[in-house]
Amino acid sequence: MSLLSTISLANQGSALSVDVTEDKPLWEAGLFSAAFRGPIYPAAEDYQNKFLPVPFLIYRGDVIRIGDESIVKAVAVEKETFKLDVSIGGAFNADSDESKIRDGMPDLDFMFEIGPEASFLLSDFGTASNSDSVAKGKPAVDKAELWLNLQLRSVFSTDFERINHRGYVFQPEFAFTLDNLFFDDSRFFLSVAPTFTTDKTQQYFYDVQEQYARPDRPFYESDAGYLGSKVSIANRVMINPELMIFVGAQLGFWHGAENKNSALYQDEFTYAIALGVKWTLFSSEEKVK
Repeated sequence: MSLLSTISLANQGSALSVDVTEDKPLWEAGLFSAAFRGPIYPAAEDYQNKFLPVPFLIYRGDVIRIGDESIVKAVAVEKETFKLDVSIGGAFNADSDESKIRDGMPDLDFMFEIGPEASFLLSDFGTASNSDSVAKGKPAVDKAELWLNLQLRSVFSTDFERINHRGYVFQPEFAFTLDNLFFDDSRFFLSVAPTFTTDKTQQYFYDVQEQYARPDRPFYESDAGYLGSKVSIANRVMINPELMIFVGAQLGFWHGAENKNSALYQDEFTYAIALGVKWTLFSSEEKVK
């Protein structure tokens, strides 16, 4: 999950890797299409819609993985109860002229994040499958896990002409997954994640420099600290081995944020929704666990 975006490219990577079977193709490629709606930045009052039709590639190597839970991931340690990796995530850009409060200010560029994540399995349990599922050869108990993910990432923005460093983000996340909750061959995901950032990250969203100040948007300098918390809910269903659909929502709770006094901090609660389809056209015969 992206630390800063409503529904991120990193989260799309998770959506791509929905396959709940034990043996997955080493690689697969095809088409991915998704529609998103969410606030243009944390605690924003203005929303934007995005539609993303793109080809995709998933590679599930022992060390390097592409499109499997993030855009790119380098796995350092992977045990049953502990994982350590370095991954890259991303976030959409936003035009300031589409926001009343940001009108006349610089646009928010595409953002990407890179850094380590340490994951600890807190609980591994399951629920009994129904008789129909068992009769079809599925396990008698559906997999359910609760993880604590500790994410520390360096944040950058880019207009594809230059790259600017935007500080650091720390995000502890409690993530729960359950297979086959509503449908066979599905995975349900629920997470809660508070977010803390350095001053450079907060400044990118909430600073108002003198040249952009006006009566309803006075000069403001941001401080490091608590950005807010997100609750993410998603369900992904494999219709068949080639076709998957997913639907997701993300609730942003920004009450108590460090920079709530900025004019650019507008709403204590935001929401984001996403709907997508993944169509696999090619896949390897070689399988991985």
